[in-house]
Amino acid sequence: MWLKAGREKKIRHLYPWVQREEIARVDGAPTDGGLVRLLDHAGTLLGIATYHARSRFPARLLTMQDEAIDTAFFARRFEAAARLRQHRVQETDAFRLVFSEADGVPGLIVDRYADYLVLQVRTLGMERLKPLWLPALIETQAPKGILERSEMESRREEGLKPFTGILYGHVPEWIPITESGLHFLVPTTGGLKTGFYLDQRENRRQLARLVQPGERVLDLFCYTGAFALYAARAGAIVRGVDILPEAIELARQHAALNQLSAEWEVANAFEWLPASAERGELYDWVILDPPAIAKRREQRESLRWAIWKLVYHALPLLAPDGRMLVCNCAYTVDLSLMVDMVRLAAHDRGRALYLEDVSFQAPDHPFLLQFPESLYLKCLWLRAG
Repeated sequence: MWLKAGREKKIRHLYPWVQREEIARVDGAPTDGGLVRLLDHAGTLLGIATYHARSRFPARLLTMQDEAIDTAFFARRFEAAARLRQHRVQETDAFRLVFSEADGVPGLIVDRYADYLVLQVRTLGMERLKPLWLPALIETQAPKGILERSEMESRREEGLKPFTGILYGHVPEWIPITESGLHFLVPTTGGLKTGFYLDQRENRRQLARLVQPGERVLDLFCYTGAFALYAARAGAIVRGVDILPEAIELARQHAALNQLSAEWEVANAFEWLPASAERGELYDWVILDPPAIAKRREQRESLRWAIWKLVYHALPLLAPDGRMLVCNCAYTVDLSLMVDMVRLAAHDRGRALYLEDVSFQAPDHPFLLQFPESLYLKCLWLRAG
């Protein structure tokens, strides 16, 4: 695959994706999901990439070296990923082991939950390479079992059907994990993502440091209750709200497992907020951590206004000098746009909001500077006037 003149610069600067309009020509007839050699306009090798002609990004860089893509190659990648996290993941037995492009394996996500691995295959190229990387994962990580949960919508763009199944060993229905001394159960079937929001770990710990005993904490989109339980252990009075009954049921189990008290409610947060404001409820903390409502640029407007709507309706519930945590896990809405929507909501409510801190995803979800898309989770820590 030959790139147009000037389009090689970003590849040499470690950006891993090639767009269709950057391609000058493709020699031969490479198989979708196969490998191609990337060349600049003069024929100099840039690297080796997976190929898919119908993808938004026909080439995804695996390596800038002229090397064999085999089981040994993936073993080196997985060992490097483990070293990167060796001193950055503490007080937990659950973390992201492999973060796709940021770890040099585009299209592959691997989360470790205690002795088990749960993974997602997002591209046709990585699907076709499974006979090479799966043995490397088993060899380097020695798990008791590996479960694939490739259920994301993006697989359809790659021509792949959703798939869930055990790839190796055995995997229980519930995997017990520990994080900062709290105990959780990770559902291996039916849970969101790979079962637990590992990327919010450091933000949960920060909340626990800031919450004071006796404060009232509202955790919206609480899923299985992790934010709420960190606050409850700090002595707060907490309420968690989520639209998924099975998530709330597991949140109740987590509270009992940790001998903590919390109130849980199954409800649509967008409808629950206005109704609660009418009842005059007040909280010292409101946590807004919605799922990725929009992941593509053409859906960005819907996410922008979802942020505005949530903050606008949450502000009447926030006590004087109360604090709010607003999170956004979509790369397409960047930090400045997110701040603008929160500012607009505060303006429309006539309420002063002060930005006290900004935080991001946990370090086991590394942000590769040359790949801006790898920084996706942004959190605003706000205080009301």
